Amino acid sequence: MHQHSIIMGNIPLGKFFFLRLENAFLLAEKGDIFELLSDYDNLENDLLSWCNFKGEKFLEKTKINNSFAYKMLKNSSTKFHAFDPKLSIAPLENGLSARGAKLENASPHYHFNLSVKDEIWSDNVSKIYQESKSSQWNASTDIAWHDIPKYNPSLEFAIAQIMTYLVENEFSALYIPSKFLPTISPFYHEVPLLLSSVIGDEARHIEVFIKRANATGLGLQYSTLTTQQSLYTLYKEQDYLKSSFLLHIMGEGTFMDLLSFLENYAQDEPTKNLLRLARKDEGRHVAYGMGHVKSAISNNPKRIELLKDAVFRRKHYLDELSGESSLLLESLALFAGGGDSASNFSFGFEAVEDLKQKMEKNRTKRLVECGIDEDLAHDMSKSHTPNFM
Repeated sequence: MHQHSIIMGNIPLGKFFFLRLENAFLLAEKGDIFELLSDYDNLENDLLSWCNFKGEKFLEKTKINNSFAYKMLKNSSTKFHAFDPKLSIAPLENGLSARGAKLENASPHYHFNLSVKDEIWSDNVSKIYQESKSSQWNASTDIAWHDIPKYNPSLEFAIAQIMTYLVENEFSALYIPSKFLPTISPFYHEVPLLLSSVIGDEARHIEVFIKRANATGLGLQYSTLTTQQSLYTLYKEQDYLKSSFLLHIMGEGTFMDLLSFLENYAQDEPTKNLLRLARKDEGRHVAYGMGHVKSAISNNPKRIELLKDAVFRRKHYLDELSGESSLLLESLALFAGGGDSASNFSFGFEAVEDLKQKMEKNRTKRLVECGIDEDLAHDMSKSHTPNFM
């Protein structure tokens, strides 16, 4: 039981008087005592009526110097309650409120599918979100678009084809977290906030890659069945942990190596810059995925089997349908070689082969860091889609 004072002073009976009284009782707990201090005498009949109407109890009136004290008891049930912020499962009543708020009784149940902390959490989620806010860039003003030169037609085509591929992969990285975002309970509000920043990053990447394809007039080129089928297997995954693993670690982790490769071989500074900025964004997405999967495995090592199944099931599906995108590989070779002469292409092709080995090696390393046995990590890395994402 708590004691409360409501100082009304010279506020007369009326709308404001009862608004203050109503809210004071609304936020109190059953059994709390209120002492209303007023300059006015003879309020007891009105307060008694109000108490009877609201289910509260009027106790007594006393005179204190030149004021009057009206004592009342909160007899109705407590209206608000707080939840333990350390709960591992978000309360149904939490609704759209963030962790820490006090909820009024009978709030609607949203039934968020992702309400178990262990299924979504990463200890670095707040740190990454803070980094994302200070790392924002503008695809229109932070790239020196007018300084992009024109290249020979074959290299121009290679650049446009690569940008086409990057755009569709970035759309998968935008739509997948968007799909899960409204299913996550705001009780763990840090996660939807971070995913919102990821979605913003991917939208910017899509914009900048389309702009780069258009920069010299060629525009977007060919979207291959190979890429579409591979991305479809990623998009249709309905389990959040598997999806986070396939997208952030296997996909975007590999994508970071690809963007680094493109940045290294790009021949103009604006293109290098946009690839560098996109890669830095992807680094945050990978960091969340790593933290998420590492935490999930640490809490339940049997989850490794789920992730293993997701990788091999995806490989089995894609093995029956498609392999590498020949258009993409040739474009990457031309881009790295700087042209389509035999010597250029040979150099570029070897660079692409080196890139694929580096991707596989780095994937294995990330999987081991997540807590997966090195032999299994190696097998899973080798089974990743040849589409890279």
